[in-house]
Amino acid sequence: MSDAPQARPAAPRIMAAAPIVPVRDVQASVAFYVAMLGFETVFVAADGATGEVGRDGARIMFVACDDADTLAVTATNMSIYLQVDNVDALWHDLSPRLGDLPRNRVRAPFDQAYGMREFHVKDPDGFLMFFGQPVR
Repeated sequence: MSDAPQARPAAPRIMAAAPIVPVRDVQASVAFYVAMLGFETVFVAADGATGEVGRDGARIMFVACDDADTLAVTATNMSIYLQVDNVDALWHDLSPRLGDLPRNRVRAPFDQAYGMREFHVKDPDGFLMFFGQPVR
């Protein structure tokens, strides 16, 4: 054995986070995120019970659910904030796809009192996504 001091291992780091969102139809949710928001399919389980999409390092996971109370929580109490480097450019890229959504499912970019410029999109189950960046 050596008496030399041992190098201290690096502290463990959390590398990413992904919400797990209850949805009525995993395949439909994945299709929405791919077609409307430019995500890529990471996987969809053969039985349709789970799925995942990703874009630029962000991940969102889905789990099939038929419980009305749980789905009501998805629609009224769940959201995710995706901080981006150019919210207006992202809106410009996505807005042609989002134009067919009902007005209560999408909100164009605007400045918030808390110093963020953002736009909002609700997916088919009502899960609210904020896309934002600090106001310059």
